[in-house]
Parts: sequence; structure tokens; C-alpha cells
Amino acid sequence: MADFHRLPSRIQEAAQAELSVDEQIRLCTLGRSSLLAPDFVVITSRRVLVLEERQMGSLNASYINIRCNLLFSQITGVKLDQSLKHRIFGQAALEIEVNGDKYLINNISYRDAKHAMTLMASC
Repeated sequence: MADFHRLPSRIQEAAQAELSVDEQIRLCTLGRSSLLAPDFVVITSRRVLVLEERQMGSLNASYINIRCNLLFSQITGVKLDQSLKHRIFGQAALEIEVNGDKYLINNISYRDAKHAMTLMASC
């Protein structure tokens, strides 16, 4: 589990801009969409927020992309999946369903995925 204050400053700023004043950060963790570009997963008392930093072509400029910003009230289902590769590395894929759409957070720590499911179910 990552500490929010240890995330890159641009990720922190983008996350803070999306959160309301009364939200508390409950869990910060990393997922891996690719080896060099991690997904930064922030779960608060009200929402799931997944951010990533992307490069603009061959330029040295980058930007923060919000891949997922879902309130718990919008979530209709959460599923935890572990393939053989996930089991070997102690990871999982967290699938969040919202009105027929599915959001996948892949290669997240299994322990953090279980904790995230608990947080989403409790609210």
C-alpha cells in the first residue's frame, strides 16, 4: 500500500482537484497497465480514482490522465480475478462494473485489491 504523500506531486495535485473537501483517502496503491506506466489508484471514503501519467508523443511533455473517477453509489458490481500469472506474483485484476461498463485495474497487489473491495462494499 502506497502512502498518498509519497505519490508523485503531479498525481497528488490531480487527485486533490477531483476530491471534495469532506473526502478522506482510505487506500493508495499501484496497478500496472504497463511496466513503465503505473496506474495510481486512490480510494477515498466516497470514490475510486485511477490516474496515470502519459507522455505526449516524442516530446518531453507529459500530462495526467484520469482513467476512472467513480462514486461508490455508481458501482453496480466488483469482481476480483486472479490468473496463474497473478497468483505467481501475488497480484490480481479488479473489475468494477458501472451500468454495463467495466473498468479494469490490472496487476494490483492481491492484498490491496481485497482491501479495496471491502472499502467499496462498506459504503
